[in-house]
Amino acid sequence: AIAFHPTYGTFATGGCDGLVNIWDAKNKKKLCQFARYDTSISSLDFNSDGSKLAIASSYTYERGELRNPIPDSIIIRNIQDEDVKPKP
Repeated sequence: AIAFHPTYGTFATGGCDGLVNIWDAKNKKKLCQFARYDTSISSLDFNSDGSKLAIASSYTYERGELRNPIPDSIIIRNIQDEDVKPKP
């Protein structure tokens, strides 16, 4: 999953490892990494001013069928400028 910040042009990525990272493409650097979520990150999106990031966490069958998969969840995370603003 990938989402671009509406102001700074940085972007968030998430995947089957349950991690969400914020990247600065121009400087080719990782700006921050959030704590690991219990399941895969299936979708990401910033709100219109970039102050919040919606994170959808869902089991995506990367380990096959499970008897008791962790329930899907949507987390709304408040974003600080230092998380997403490119560093000089």
